[in-house]
Amino acid sequence: MSICGSSRASAITKRLAARLERNLGIATLLVEEDTVPVSETWEEGAAADAVLILLDGVSAPAPLRREAWTGLIEHGGHPPVAFSRLEECAYPKLLERRPFFPAAALERAVERWLAGMLPACAGIEPAAIEGAVPDEWWTMLVDEPGRVVTTDPAAAQAFAHQAAGHFQAVVWMGCAGREVALIRAELAYRLGAGRTLVVLAHIEKPLAIPIDGHSYLQVLGAPPETEGDPALGACYAPGFPGWFAKELGGDLNQAVLLEAANGVYRMPQSPRTNDETRQRHLAILHRYFQTWKKEPDPCSALLAEVPAAIQHGFAQDWTRGSELCRRAAFLLLGDGRRREGIRLLNRLLVEAEDRGDAETAADARHELSWLTDEDEPGRSGTTGGEQLVFALEGGS
Repeated sequence: MSICGSSRASAITKRLAARLERNLGIATLLVEEDTVPVSETWEEGAAADAVLILLDGVSAPAPLRREAWTGLIEHGGHPPVAFSRLEECAYPKLLERRPFFPAAALERAVERWLAGMLPACAGIEPAAIEGAVPDEWWTMLVDEPGRVVTTDPAAAQAFAHQAAGHFQAVVWMGCAGREVALIRAELAYRLGAGRTLVVLAHIEKPLAIPIDGHSYLQVLGAPPETEGDPALGACYAPGFPGWFAKELGGDLNQAVLLEAANGVYRMPQSPRTNDETRQRHLAILHRYFQTWKKEPDPCSALLAEVPAAIQHGFAQDWTRGSELCRRAAFLLLGDGRRREGIRLLNRLLVEAEDRGDAETAADARHELSWLTDEDEPGRSGTTGGEQLVFALEGGS
C-alpha cells in the first residue's frame, strides 16, 4: 500500500503504517512531498495494491486548480484509491464519491477497507444481535492483537459482528466440556496466516494463549441448564446447524441465530433433554455419517454433535455409537485434524475392550497402528461424558 501526503501528516502516516504491518502484515510505501500538490505526486505510489491520499493545506493547497486533479478524478480500476481530509484544504468535491474516510476514525477505517481486499479465511459471518459491547474491546482486540475474557456470550457475538470487517476471518469455537489439549489442537488447525478473531465460546477456564497476530475473546462458563425444548437440549449449545435441530424436532424460535448464511444457531441456556431425544439424536447422526465419504459437508457441520451422541450410544446403542465414533474419527483424520481423530479411535478401543467386543477393538487397534500413540489418553480420561467437543464453523 502507498500513503501519499505532506510532511504535515508524517506522524499519522507512520502510526498508520505501523498498525497495518502489525495487524494485517501490509507493508507501506510513504510518498511524502511538500513542494508540489499530491495531485502531481500520487502516481509515485500507483504501483502499490492500494493508495491512500491524505489531504491537508500542504498537499492540497488553495486555490483549487481542477485540471491538476483530472488524473485522480478519472482514475478507475487498479489500484483502488481512498482519501481522507485532515484539515481545511482545496480539492475537488468529486473525490468524496470515492472511499473518503473521516480523519477522526482514520486508522480503523483504512484497516477495514484494506482487510476487505485481502483473501478471506474460513470462518463464520456472525449475525447481528443486541449486546453491550465495552469500548475497551475495540482497543484491546481491534487496534492490536489481544485477549479478552467475558461471561457474556451476547456481547461476544455482538462484538464479533461489529468488528468482523477488521479481520480476515471470525472463528466461533464451542468449548463447553472440552479438553484443553483438544482446544489447542483445534486452534492450530483453524488458524492460518490471515488475521482472525477467535471466540472461544463457553470455555471452562481462561486459556493461556501465546502472543500472535490474532485476537481472542473467551466466553467463560457453560450455558446454564433450564427447562425447555428437549430437542434443542440435545444439540450442542455453543453452536449447531439449524437444519439438524429442525430434523430433530426443535423449535428454533427458542434459539439464537449465530450465522445466517449457514443457518447456525446457539443456545444461551441449555434445555434439559431425555433418553428418547438422545436416541433420536444418535440415530440421525448415524444416518448422516453412513455416507461421510460421499457427502462429507453435512457430517463436518455435525462434528460438534458427535461426543454427546457417542456417549449415549456407548451406554444405550452400542452398534450405532461405535459406528458413529469410527466414522467421525476417519472424517477428522481425513480433514487433517489428527489429534482429535486419534482421540476418538482411542476412545472406541477402550470402550470396545471394556464391552468385550473383540472385533471392534481389533479394528480400532489396527487403525491406530498406522498413526501414532502420542495423543493416547489414559483409560480414566476416555470415559467422560462429553470430553470431545469440536469447533463449529458454518460450512467447515
